[in-house]
Amino acid sequence: KIGNNNMIRLKAFLISIVLVLITLVILDKTYVKKIENYYKVKDNSVRYSTAYEKYKSKDIITENITPNTLVLLGSSELTATINENYHPKKIFNYNDFNIMQIGTGYSQNIVQASTLGSIEGAIKNRKVAIVESVQWFAKGGLQKDAFLNKASQEHIYNTMINNKISKETKEKLINRVIELTGDNKGQNDIYRKYKEYFIENKGSFIDGEMLKIENYIYSFKNKTQFYSNKGKIDYPLSGQNTPNYDWDSLTNDFVEKIKKTTNNNEYAVDNKYYNTYLAKNYSSFRDSNKGTSYLESPEYIDYEIFLDVAKELGMEVEVIIFPVNGKWNDYTGVSKEMREQTYRNIEEIAKKYTNVKVLNYGNREYDDYFLFDVMHVGVKGWMQVERELYEFAKQN
Repeated sequence: KIGNNNMIRLKAFLISIVLVLITLVILDKTYVKKIENYYKVKDNSVRYSTAYEKYKSKDIITENITPNTLVLLGSSELTATINENYHPKKIFNYNDFNIMQIGTGYSQNIVQASTLGSIEGAIKNRKVAIVESVQWFAKGGLQKDAFLNKASQEHIYNTMINNKISKETKEKLINRVIELTGDNKGQNDIYRKYKEYFIENKGSFIDGEMLKIENYIYSFKNKTQFYSNKGKIDYPLSGQNTPNYDWDSLTNDFVEKIKKTTNNNEYAVDNKYYNTYLAKNYSSFRDSNKGTSYLESPEYIDYEIFLDVAKELGMEVEVIIFPVNGKWNDYTGVSKEMREQTYRNIEEIAKKYTNVKVLNYGNREYDDYFLFDVMHVGVKGWMQVERELYEFAKQN
């Protein structure tokens, strides 16, 4: 019976190879080249793109990382203020220094661990920065549906085949992925196969080749979608060399402008944001988050998996901890002591790793204009961090 099963699998394997070859012939090399030419660019139009397909593709990301590029991982804070003049997209739109930003809402530690494991070969400066949001550390951690939406099968596959990462770390990562895909049988089956093949060494040569083909198809489909959805932004360089910024005076100039767009509320929150999300039901927000705690969460384990991956890859890491809006959190009943403890916890974990530096801005909760709204970093926060990122990248 086992022999029969192997014959059936061999036939299936050979058929799939034939189908892939036929598909490639039909697609024609010119189409593949067209897609490659679309995402291989000389400016920052891909680096600051917020297309989902970019985040999920090894090639689209790695083809746009140069020795002058710093990889910045994070979530919604990378996109919330992307059209503001103080965002890295505007400040670092140069050839001699730029940012590859990766992440949007819910792109949390386990997603970023697999992204780093996949793209690290292109990071010649061996440096990476990550924004750790306190909201990630909510009681349940990353939601299953959010993980399904943000995870990249290609990145997870590439992390599994990356020989620089220990089997122990890979096993922790794939176990968590299996847990997070528990409600989606199709995805869950794929990752269980990864565990069997890469961790438990079960399966034949053919099984390995099948996984390789599946990954190739996933990767190609993703790139095709990036192309057809016009995932690139039209964004010419502002110049070759980053200006020698006077950071303090630049910050003051921006703050003077921001004062005019944050003057309809006592929280120094963007006026439009305040009108849209807070003003209408203002009184109902009082003490509405009283039970909120960030002190116990599976996200802490995911965070350690990310840091383990980075350490094993020989990466220097800059962990950035942004504050929440202190006044607003007081109003909604979130404990100040709990918030302060959370900032400390995130920092303490990072301090166990000699390759990690921490920028903890937890003490800036009540600093007007540090944030854009009640949780996303704004003008003062970005200006401070941009200065740090520039120095981090230019060291050595």
